Amino acid sequence: MEDRLVAEIIIKKIEGELDHDRVMRLVRELAVDAASHPDRNILIDYRQTTATDKSMLDIMKISSEIKSFQYFFTNRVATVIPPEENRYAVANKMKACLVIMGFHYEVFTDYDQALAWLAEG
Repeated sequence: MEDRLVAEIIIKKIEGELDHDRVMRLVRELAVDAASHPDRNILIDYRQTTATDKSMLDIMKISSEIKSFQYFFTNRVATVIPPEENRYAVANKMKACLVIMGFHYEVFTDYDQALAWLAEG
């Protein structure tokens, strides 16, 4: 995993398999980053990852874990995913959960579009 700060954006590049336990660890790591840089938006680059299909229950568990750190995630969060139909479907279910919970969260398949959206906010 590679971490960088670019202007007002924390960029995390994730590689490898995204199983449930790893995703939960990433949530906690992101919460620490968000707490350390409360004025920064976050971009999570998942393009070099593989993932097993997530059930709606898995998505709700991950969303609940993120919600437990809601105090730290006050700015925009963008994820960039591979342009695969099944990954996009899962990412949009996650987005729906997080937006309902009050997060400023968006899913992209284009890295530059994600950066532009983060720069707007």
